[in-house]
Amino acid sequence: MSKRLAALGAAFLLAAASQAAAQAATAPHPNTRSTMRNDVSLELLGKSALYTFAYQRMITPAFGLEVGVSALGGSTSSGGNSTVVFVPLGAKMYVIPKDGSLFLTGGINIVTATFSDGPFSDTGSGTFGYAGLGFEFRSSGGFMIRGTAYGLFASGDYFIWPGLTVGYAF
Repeated sequence: MSKRLAALGAAFLLAAASQAAAQAATAPHPNTRSTMRNDVSLELLGKSALYTFAYQRMITPAFGLEVGVSALGGSTSSGGNSTVVFVPLGAKMYVIPKDGSLFLTGGINIVTATFSDGPFSDTGSGTFGYAGLGFEFRSSGGFMIRGTAYGLFASGDYFIWPGLTVGYAF
């Protein structure tokens, strides 16, 4: 009789544990990209050479659109100056619906440059593409960190370049 009671108790505990695990798996996690659909971030290195300020909006829990901006500039002692502005437009697709997830990213980077020094002045623009594989983690407080390995490509050439992003999700 005690063996039957122990077996019945063990079966009850297993059923209760599996029910709790199933509820935890199907319950929405309070800190996923579905509840914190926006993020702002600063990427060091990455798709815009030195840094990028970016905003991302999740369209679905697994797919987000991103826009950013980066500007580099300087001047010379003779009064000339130069400015280069990067505007990356892209998307991210997350592989795992958890706070920590691998993701694939890709898009284009619009580049404009202005140069003026003495009698010389020129303006140009162009684009290059980027694609990358990375990992993102979002904490329960909204802190976010991403590491990405990018392939930057234009005119048949490519360059591998890393990026490290820190930001806040809300």
